Amino acid sequence: MMRYRFGVIGLGRVGGAMLTLLKEAGHVPVWAVSSKARHQGVPVHTKIPGSPEEVQVVFIAVPDSHIRKLAEQIKAAWGQSCQGIAFFHFSGLLTSDELAALLQAGAQTGSLHPLQSITDAAQARKILKGSLFTFEGTQEALKTAQDIVDSIGAVMRVISSEQKVLYHTAAVVASNYLVALMDQASQIISSVGMELEHLMPLVKGTLSNIRKYGTEALTGPIARGDWATVQAHITALEDTFPDLVSSYRELGRYTARMAWQHFPEDLLDKAKLKGLDELCNTLITKRTRGMKVIFTNGCFDIIHAGHVTYLAKARVSGDSLVVGLNSDSSVRRIKGEGRPVNNEVARATVLCALECVDHVVIFEEDTPYGLIERIRPDVLVKGGDWDVDTIVGADIVRSSGGRVLTIPFEDGYSTTSIIDRIRQE
Repeated sequence: MMRYRFGVIGLGRVGGAMLTLLKEAGHVPVWAVSSKARHQGVPVHTKIPGSPEEVQVVFIAVPDSHIRKLAEQIKAAWGQSCQGIAFFHFSGLLTSDELAALLQAGAQTGSLHPLQSITDAAQARKILKGSLFTFEGTQEALKTAQDIVDSIGAVMRVISSEQKVLYHTAAVVASNYLVALMDQASQIISSVGMELEHLMPLVKGTLSNIRKYGTEALTGPIARGDWATVQAHITALEDTFPDLVSSYRELGRYTARMAWQHFPEDLLDKAKLKGLDELCNTLITKRTRGMKVIFTNGCFDIIHAGHVTYLAKARVSGDSLVVGLNSDSSVRRIKGEGRPVNNEVARATVLCALECVDHVVIFEEDTPYGLIERIRPDVLVKGGDWDVDTIVGADIVRSSGGRVLTIPFEDGYSTTSIIDRIRQE
């Protein structure tokens, strides 16, 4: 098996571990580049050496956003000396196109990604040996990559540049999102006096079943079509962990499709239209979970694309969007006879159907000042035609440490103009 003289740029978890593993496998480290780390027995530079110093392979172990710029810097520093050298970066998402400058200089280029979750340097060395690496790049770099992977006892799969994004997406779902799901499970079970450790035998058993049976490993209430149990879960989460309800529902819908079950529509969401007292109690629970409440208000008569865009932008400023909706009598006083076109129940129904809206509350007054005083939102939002200092309730929100924002309306949309156009036609 071929042995190579190599350099490593970046001595973080992956770069440092690869340097050690390759050295143990008989490859010869010539130099490394790091602004902080040191590695015993290997010269470490703080910047790219002025020449390759006879390396045959260079591993680029830097953040994704730095790879392309670094490749351009190497080309500028080494010029034609890049010819024949194999350059590999370790990004799971980015392709060998990030090394295009080096390819132009006559180098071999590729991405070589270890399909592993690495949290610390000591662990990296242990788990990289025997892991799966994926390669994408030039044909000339392929043999070098295979030699390197074989030498550390790992295995390699070749993928195309077009496949990298979905490959990386799968890795994130299987690793990062699994961590997030286990954190959710940990928080829920801690509320009954237990810990994550108590769930680990279940998790290990499930992983073993997945390896053996694949999707046939699915068990539980959704697989049985036990919707009463699912409803009980959702109700309990809404009362104690409202920030986890959306995740539970979406996973439930996906699980139902796996099990060839129909996820009942009445489980998709509890009624968003609430009375003020019920709403305030709900928001107390959400705030105990660290959720930020956003408030906006309006008549929302004949809801159009401008309204939808505005509400979607408002929702991004926090975690739970409350829409105060003027009652029919309130709209009539503000807009005049003939308005609203749609009654308050119809308008509330449409608002509740919008995914970005979490709660709707109807108020009778001409302004939502009293409503804002009760809700005390963390963020108060109005349309861009309002001056921030004149927004109703701004004083209340600011006195509580909240923010007041304006969001520009979409040009070309107006309920009044829609009504006028209908009348004219």
